[in-house]
Amino acid sequence: MLGILLPSMQAELGFDGVQAGWLGSARSAGNLLVFAASITLVRFSPVKTFNGFTLLLALSLLIGVFAPDFWVLLAALAIYSVGVSWGQIPMNMIRQQWIPPRETATVMGLILTFGAVVLMAGLILVPIAIQYVTWRAVFAVNAVILLGLSVCWHLTAYERIAPTYAAARLTDRGLGAARNILHRREFYLLGLATLGGATTFMTFMLFLPTYYVNERGIGLQTAGIITAMIQVGGLSVNLLVGVVSDRIGRRKLLIWPSGIVLPFLWFLMLAPLPPLALGFVGFLVGVAAWMPFPILQTIPLELPGLTPSDRAVGQALQFTVQTTGQLIAPVFVGVIAAATGSYHAALLPLVVLPVLFAVTMIFLPETGPKGRRPATIVEAPAG
Repeated sequence: MLGILLPSMQAELGFDGVQAGWLGSARSAGNLLVFAASITLVRFSPVKTFNGFTLLLALSLLIGVFAPDFWVLLAALAIYSVGVSWGQIPMNMIRQQWIPPRETATVMGLILTFGAVVLMAGLILVPIAIQYVTWRAVFAVNAVILLGLSVCWHLTAYERIAPTYAAARLTDRGLGAARNILHRREFYLLGLATLGGATTFMTFMLFLPTYYVNERGIGLQTAGIITAMIQVGGLSVNLLVGVVSDRIGRRKLLIWPSGIVLPFLWFLMLAPLPPLALGFVGFLVGVAAWMPFPILQTIPLELPGLTPSDRAVGQALQFTVQTTGQLIAPVFVGVIAAATGSYHAALLPLVVLPVLFAVTMIFLPETGPKGRRPATIVEAPAG
């Protein structure tokens, strides 16, 4: 929802488009050190560690509520990014305890579906709320929600440690997991695939509302609804793609098509189409942009020869790789927009990045149940 809040933030704190790009980059700053952090974090109870990061998220938003200037707000979002990215390490370990392998993609789809519902609601409701309250109130409400979730987590969450999992935690910690992962090319490929899709997605979500309002003359509420249609598309596909992937036993088949169609769809989001057509294109963008992610979060849990700590550290490496694009792109767009006066010109080069969804799949092994199944060897009859 940061893109929706940007105009009111700029009006109150008086920062320009370049600084807006820095805010967008700050959302991913925590990923820079997530790999190093994972070496230590895998040593602790994932349930307690995750709750600590939930509290850190709430604290960072409260800092933002009282931010007197741009720089304090920038620091608040950087702290928030640490809670988001570092919190994925204990969460990935918890998922391995609770989710059966045969249901992994389905559950990942369910998690992302819920996320899409929340984002869609925010993109529709926040433009309405911002007419009556400030962006600080939006931060405060989210902080209160996070504090409530932290209490619920503390009262209900617990570890489910099987004997083999407990043994792995005792024998495989930190540096040993890092050494194992640094030689696995799969996590570099997964990071590149996510870089291509997430960089364009997050940067467009940040600047599209401003582009529609300032350059297309579309009202903020309408711009919010158009952007929300991207989440509607994601909502329609997230749960379905996980179920389909588990049923057909394939992963890559549901990733590479997005790399082919997304560049054209993102290009259309910048085209001079009427709002109704933009909403329809946004829905298609959401379908194609979200479809790979339940699978991309499933593949690390299926790679052979890895312990739970290996997988958590490996996903941290994946986050580090993808961060490169997410840090550079918002600043790049902010600088180009300031120089040219056009967000259209600044966003246009990013439409090609999702092609990495298709390119990386050429080199990534199939990890789905059918892909892992050894081929049957039929011997020719003697003579």
